[in-house]
Amino acid sequence: MDTLKEPLQQQKMTQTGDIWVWKNYENQEFCVKNVKLAPSQNLDINSSPNNYCWNNWATGKSAAFVWRVIDEKIPSAVALRNRGMNVHDVTCKICGADDETAVHILLKCNLAKRIWEAVSTWTRIPTVNSVSSITELLQMILEGQRSRTVRKMLHAIAIETMWILWKNRNDEVFTGRHRAAQTIIEDIKVTTFLGVKIRSKHSTITKQEWWDFNLNM
Repeated sequence: MDTLKEPLQQQKMTQTGDIWVWKNYENQEFCVKNVKLAPSQNLDINSSPNNYCWNNWATGKSAAFVWRVIDEKIPSAVALRNRGMNVHDVTCKICGADDETAVHILLKCNLAKRIWEAVSTWTRIPTVNSVSSITELLQMILEGQRSRTVRKMLHAIAIETMWILWKNRNDEVFTGRHRAAQTIIEDIKVTTFLGVKIRSKHSTITKQEWWDFNLNM
């Protein structure tokens, strides 16, 4: 109680009336102008915008997830440590080969490499393991030599693959559930097949055509 009383007794009351103030502008009465100025002090207005291409054939959750991934905004171990959280071990909980960043989880982890090799073989796209960033991967797919429709399908597959890899990581970390690579690949095929059939006009694609990725488009 004495510890609480001491700082209270040091406060001096004034005869002026109360006013609303905005953080960092305590010496001024509240105004909308100061609210607008506050974000500009924390943002680099000269930084390049995120040129992420949204794909409505992928689920909304997976598309939003990858958008956040590009700027390292997902809660990987390294990202949490950089935000000030007390994370003692930031190594990848799946392979243990490197620090757990977004790029590592979704591209560089040994399990992720195996999944992308299988996806590359299935869809006949260049080896994904040669790229160094998520942006580079998505750009490579969008600028490929396939038809516009197939490129959009491949883009949706890439987005869903990263989302499923992230969910698998969370299962491993929080529940100890371990899934085989083949199970993850089957999940990717099923999820993307249903997504394209439901969200695009290509509802006549058969499961066999999708599994063989034999699409005449």
